[in-house]
Amino acid sequence: MDITFIAIAIFIFVAIAFLTFYLFKSINKKSFTAEDGSVFGNQPDLDLYERLYDKTNSLFCPDDDNGSAEQILGFEKSFISKITKDGFPDLKTLIIYRKQFKSLSDLINT
Repeated sequence: MDITFIAIAIFIFVAIAFLTFYLFKSINKKSFTAEDGSVFGNQPDLDLYERLYDKTNSLFCPDDDNGSAEQILGFEKSFISKITKDGFPDLKTLIIYRKQFKSLSDLINT
């Protein structure tokens, strides 16, 4: 037999073995799904996501009557608009909203 043929056969065998192992491993993987369809690999991550989702859901629905006309969950509506739609085009804008970012960080990390 030719050495090239043997090398190709070994390579194909190893590739099929790795593919089979990968497919078997991914089939047995357990996943956890949140109510909104987000998928997580473990229960603690799902629980954390659901708690944060409950806390911050109103930030992403600014048309609701949550809070006053000027604030939602203590955040200015202009900040919510920037963070969800417009973005922060320069450093000056980021500095203007630095206290809002701190509050958002505290909300997420508690």
